[in-house]
Amino acid sequence: MSSVTSLESRTASSTTLEARLKAVEDRLEIQALAARFSDAVNERDVTAFAQLWASNHPTWEIGPPLPSRAEGKDAIVAMLKGLYQIQSYFMQMTHSGVIAIDGDRATARFVVRERGKGDGTYYDNLAVYDDVLVRESGGWRFLERHYQYRFLDQTPFAGDAFSPEPLK
Repeated sequence: MSSVTSLESRTASSTTLEARLKAVEDRLEIQALAARFSDAVNERDVTAFAQLWASNHPTWEIGPPLPSRAEGKDAIVAMLKGLYQIQSYFMQMTHSGVIAIDGDRATARFVVRERGKGDGTYYDNLAVYDDVLVRESGGWRFLERHYQYRFLDQTPFAGDAFSPEPLK
C-alpha cells in the first residue's frame, strides 16, 4: 500500500512540476516577445515586427494624447511606418512586466520608456502596454496591445541622434 501511495504522490508531484515548468517557459516567452517588440521597433525591422502579431484580427491602439489605432497585421505595420515618418530617431525600452496566463491566452502589462526626435519634434515619455496574448503554433503572439501614456514631454532636448546601422 505504501508503494502505491508513494507512486501516486510522485506522479502528482511530477504533474505539478511539469505544469510549473510550462508556466515558467510561457512567462519567459511572453517577456521575450515584449523585448522583441522593442527591438523590432528600435531597429526599424518591420518584417520582425509583423511576426509578433496574432494571425487572427490583432489590434494595436495608442491612447490619448496622441491616439492611433490599427486592426489587422497590414494596418498595424502601416501604422508603425507612419510613426517612423514623425521621428527620425526613436528608442523604446521595455521594463518590468506582469503576466497572467490562462491556458492559451494571457494578459500582460509592461512599462515602457521612449525617446524620439524628428525634424523639430521631440518625444520623451513613460507609458504602459496592456496586452492580450494568444498561443499559436509558432508561440505566443500579441492579439491586442493597448498603450497608455503616463508621462509625456515634447519640449526640445539636446543631444545627437544616430540611426541604427545594419550589421555586416
